[in-house]
Amino acid sequence: MALAVSMVLWAFVMTSERADIVVAAPIELDGIPEGLEVKGERPDTVDVQLHGLRGALDRLRPERVRARLSLVGVQPGEVTLRVLPEQITVPPGVTVVRINPPRVRLVLGSERS
Repeated sequence: MALAVSMVLWAFVMTSERADIVVAAPIELDGIPEGLEVKGERPDTVDVQLHGLRGALDRLRPERVRARLSLVGVQPGEVTLRVLPEQITVPPGVTVVRINPPRVRLVLGSERS
């Protein structure tokens, strides 16, 4: 009986306890204007601190977390994009707490140069 109670208690704690984890989210660039491309160095990932139920975070596959940044309407030259929580794709029940770095710097130039 004690074993059953302790298993139920363990299951309750594992499914109701909240936790935080940090994952490296790949950056995906959407809407690059025609004729432009990213020049020079480009960050591949941002670190994202996630908050949710411990059980959900334990089952989280890192490939399900992505940072999708839009370049629609940008002009050639240096552009700094703010990375917002709503631009991070996460599974239901998981929230974005912090993003590091909070801004991404890119240089856009003509595809011909």
